[in-house]
Amino acid sequence: MTAAHDRDRIDPRYDPVTGSVVATFFRYAVPSVLGMLAVTSAGIIDGIFIGNFVGAKALAAVNLAQPTWAAFTAIVFTLAVGGSVICGRFLGQQDILAASSIFTRTLLASVGAGIITAGADLLFLEDLVRLLGATPEVQPLVTAYMRVVLIFAPVFVAGLTMDYFVRVNGRPVLAASGLVAFAATNIALNTLFIVYLDWGIVGAAWASALAEFAFFFILLSHWFHPRCSLRLTLVRGQWGDLWSAVWNGFSEFINELSVGLVVLFFNWVMISRQGVEGVAAYTIVTYLMMIGLEVSYGISESLQPMISRNLGAGNPRRIRQFMLTAVAAAFSVGLLVSVLLLALPESMISLFLGPQEQATAVIALVFIGYFWPTFLLNGTNITLASYFTALHRPLPSAVIALSRSLVLPCIGLLLLPRFWGDAGVYLAIPLAELFTFILAIVLVLRLKSTPEGSRDTNTDTKL
Repeated sequence: MTAAHDRDRIDPRYDPVTGSVVATFFRYAVPSVLGMLAVTSAGIIDGIFIGNFVGAKALAAVNLAQPTWAAFTAIVFTLAVGGSVICGRFLGQQDILAASSIFTRTLLASVGAGIITAGADLLFLEDLVRLLGATPEVQPLVTAYMRVVLIFAPVFVAGLTMDYFVRVNGRPVLAASGLVAFAATNIALNTLFIVYLDWGIVGAAWASALAEFAFFFILLSHWFHPRCSLRLTLVRGQWGDLWSAVWNGFSEFINELSVGLVVLFFNWVMISRQGVEGVAAYTIVTYLMMIGLEVSYGISESLQPMISRNLGAGNPRRIRQFMLTAVAAAFSVGLLVSVLLLALPESMISLFLGPQEQATAVIALVFIGYFWPTFLLNGTNITLASYFTALHRPLPSAVIALSRSLVLPCIGLLLLPRFWGDAGVYLAIPLAELFTFILAIVLVLRLKSTPEGSRDTNTDTKL
């Protein structure tokens, strides 16, 4: 396939290598953010259905299952983020065969790892539920929910992996459409299964599981479209190439796995200090946090194909421009979410709880009062970690991810409650994001100040 043929597949106005920086950024970022918001809305509506039609205990059960789900997203992000960045670099070099080869290996590895993980979780499900901190009163709910979700988890893994490669192959709108289809299907099935059929928490699990098929098949259509330049092939490259993808995506693995571990620790702390109501309140806060986080993830993930293709083309100046544009967008979103949380906390909490759940509502309201500064900085931290990943610099990316999502929150959970009680629990994540932001700025400035920083190279571009 010729270089000109591949270039023709992308609208020249939005070509990451030659198009306008701002226009190209929004061309990639807006569909990605809308897709993430669609998924977020599906998760939030899950919480609304469960909280209002099943109860606070079921809401807590869903959050107790969250660390297991984080393991699957960690698998995808490790392989798909690292693999798609390498794929984007090859596409920037017009090496279609190498790009197709890394895509194929990434997809096979992701699905295989998803099947193995789901099988192991199902085999030891009862032990796993106890390890997650479920008390006897919520263990049956957690088990019923997880059994359905785990069976269909490999479908989700395959769809999410393809999402990254569809985006890097120049079709961010299709990638977003898959996420929107997932959200719409999930909402419709929640209405059917929970409201009309009264299936309870099992209905929520089936709604999520079946919605994954809509996501998968929409993305699968890309490989039958004329604009697709990637193919399933193992002709070029070695399986060892996949380790480069794993290493490059290691920070994303840390980020996602750490999220699951921090949720697990938070659940342990909240259930020991405030019971099931405390876990339910934390669940509401995480649903609200998803709004800002998923927008930030949409921005950061859209940044990766733009940077990786310019890395392959040897354009360090455009890479810096894309990074600054993404950071400005992420901070603006965080500011907006913070204002909404401060202005309308009671209204947001009431979406998830019936009038009889006042104890949970009071805890959630206090939690938000301490937690809102998180949104001012977490989007910027996520974007800067993604920036380093796209530059094939996994170490600083991993440092940022590990600091914000595991090390500092866990230190905060261990130390702060000793001095400030429950307020220390609520402040653990906001303070972690603050110190991570300072660290991230130092790493960016250190990278910019290196002697290689202004030098244009090819695949080893240094900024």
